[in-house]
Amino acid sequence: MSQVIVVGAGPAGASLAYLLSRSGINTTLIERRQDFSREFRGEVLMPSGIDALQQMGLNSLLDSIPANPLSTVAVYMNGRLLFSEALPAAAFNNQLPLAVSQPALLEGIVGLADASPHFTFRRGATISKVIVEAGRVCGVNLRREASDESLRADLVIGADGRNSAIRRHLNLEPQHASPPMDIVWCKVPCPEGFQGARAYLGRGHLLIAYHTWDGSLQLGWAILKGTFGELREGGIERWVNEMANHVSEDLATHLRQHSNSAARPFLLDTVSDRVTRWSAPGALLIGDAAHTMSPVAAQGVNIALRDAIVAANRLVPVLSCDAPDPVTLDNALAAIEAERLPEVTAIQNLQDQPPKVVLSRAWWGEPVRQIAGQLLKQPALRSRALPKLSVFPFGVTQVHLNV
Repeated sequence: MSQVIVVGAGPAGASLAYLLSRSGINTTLIERRQDFSREFRGEVLMPSGIDALQQMGLNSLLDSIPANPLSTVAVYMNGRLLFSEALPAAAFNNQLPLAVSQPALLEGIVGLADASPHFTFRRGATISKVIVEAGRVCGVNLRREASDESLRADLVIGADGRNSAIRRHLNLEPQHASPPMDIVWCKVPCPEGFQGARAYLGRGHLLIAYHTWDGSLQLGWAILKGTFGELREGGIERWVNEMANHVSEDLATHLRQHSNSAARPFLLDTVSDRVTRWSAPGALLIGDAAHTMSPVAAQGVNIALRDAIVAANRLVPVLSCDAPDPVTLDNALAAIEAERLPEVTAIQNLQDQPPKVVLSRAWWGEPVRQIAGQLLKQPALRSRALPKLSVFPFGVTQVHLNV
């Protein structure tokens, strides 16, 4: 039977390993951490991501993990409300976006995969080398618990995120799709009555706040790269107090009251990029390893899950044998990229637009923001923009699991 190694147990890697092993393909999933008890940024499942999990047969898992539906959205410009409205469930196919516990989701997927005799999970293992023979990837060397081990495989899949070791070892270099940003992430107690999500736009600032799965208020504050400066050394209280200068009065008061209780703060160098080639002979990149998505509109986890479905569709027929034909396999890898690239490119291009306007400090930035703010106030104009923006909740292409 064919052997597959999947490196990285994030949404793309865990779900693809689950689908492959469920289909009878011997799959080893490698994760460098011992568990999933860490802070994740990809907490929001759009209808496209929820649909992907449902197609995988994970409805019960999704129903069982901590989650909070985002039922309302409000947008502010320079601290002033532009509009606030309930998200119409009918417009989202009766499936509102969900803020979910990604650790619980990943542990659940891995747990279900573990029921298959074709699945092996190696926790706490790091990749030290990709094995290449005669120009073809045929396995990895890994280090686990102070010992080294070599694993052979017909296919190595890198799903190990934006700092992918597989991508680095194969010299598959990414190209930036948008200007880099810094983003500050932290959680504070959620204000009473705060539901859904808010977006605060202003000169050089884009702040997203939403009621997340654990009852907290998740904050993501995007700013021009390099402008954080001395705030980084001032501690979390100073971070939160500076955020308070760019939000509405009610939230500003709440942030200042809780500036000393912000949880799990960190500053992230945020990029949007994609590799020029997702595969090499015997190897494939998916998820953030192939294309790091901007945090705008919460797309990363949803795109990753859809990558896994397309990859499974293409790989299962080729790998369901003892010795897959290398040419047929490599053609399947190229077909995965060809099928996924239009959606990834389209969404990255759309994600690129708001930061260019919101974060701009050029002379034209504020007039453009003011014009955009006046347009956003008009319900009729917002309705006209919905078809273009529908790619964020629903994706660009049709993705159906066939295996």
